[in-house]
Amino acid sequence: MLTRYLVLLYLKYFSLIFIALVFFFVGLDYIQNAKSLPNSANLQILYVVYKSFYAIDVLLPIATIFGMLATKIYLIRSNELVAIYSIGYDKKSVIKPFFWASFFIITLFMALHTTSFAYANENADNIRKHSLSASSTSNLFFKYFDYYIYFKRLYPFQKKAEDVGIFKLDNGKLKELIKARSAYFEDNRWKIKKADLVENRYNGEKKIRIYKNKNIDLLEGFKPKILDSVYEGKTSFSIIDAFYAIKLLKEQDVNIQKIKAVLFAQMIYPFFAPFLMVIIFYFVPITQRLSSITFFSFTAIISSLIVWGLLFTLVRLSFAAVLAPEITTLVPIAILALIALLFYKKF
Repeated sequence: MLTRYLVLLYLKYFSLIFIALVFFFVGLDYIQNAKSLPNSANLQILYVVYKSFYAIDVLLPIATIFGMLATKIYLIRSNELVAIYSIGYDKKSVIKPFFWASFFIITLFMALHTTSFAYANENADNIRKHSLSASSTSNLFFKYFDYYIYFKRLYPFQKKAEDVGIFKLDNGKLKELIKARSAYFEDNRWKIKKADLVENRYNGEKKIRIYKNKNIDLLEGFKPKILDSVYEGKTSFSIIDAFYAIKLLKEQDVNIQKIKAVLFAQMIYPFFAPFLMVIIFYFVPITQRLSSITFFSFTAIISSLIVWGLLFTLVRLSFAAVLAPEITTLVPIAILALIALLFYKKF
């Protein structure tokens, strides 16, 4: 009964604080960028929706901590915390519901990054800059094993490329040349229809063969969004696309540090919140008579914001490839987890 009561109370305060933060974030962003947005009401609504998703991405971890603080302040002011301890419960019994509720919320939040939710901010920026929810990438040139591929224009969300040129080399010699007006990503591979194929063969003598209107399948697993994000230097990846990109690029000895940084930011960074929650809870006073609730609240909020801001900055540094993601994400979260464990044993 205590666990259910604390979890429901925590979810109530968390929801209120979380919704308020998201509205504040989106409202402030809209005021700043209103002049840059298209006149279309539909696109403006889409922009607000996408920015709301981005606000969720940024604010949810810190909102879980603020929700715990608000719940604790309520329990202290109503003297319910003293009553809970007086009937035999200890600090470990009280912190567990908050920790696991926060852990569960962040796990659900992490699962959202397996969907197009991960591209919300990019979509919002496309609306603001191009008056479209999905933009295109021009003059994309990249290497795939022995193939050198050129897309004059790539539409990642439509899974389409225009004016395709593909060159295949064998020991430094041109072996194949493929030209096509368009290509489509279907069945986990790029399908090039009605392509012109020129083959160079070196079997004793040089022979050239030309094929017209040939259908060709290439680049298995190379999703359009992976191409767009990797070769344009973007940091927008869903978790699934990030794993695909790491697998594909590792086989080609391409640097995958930025993709790992994005993956760590989505799967590891948000879990600083439950660990920081345990640390803060260690200093929570039992009653108003023992210390100033106002001073404790102010100190806890400022400390939470400092830790959150520092970790957020480190993650951004890893996106820019300034520091390795293991240093910016794994090490700080591991240190927080260790400190939280030490405090938990002292309860």
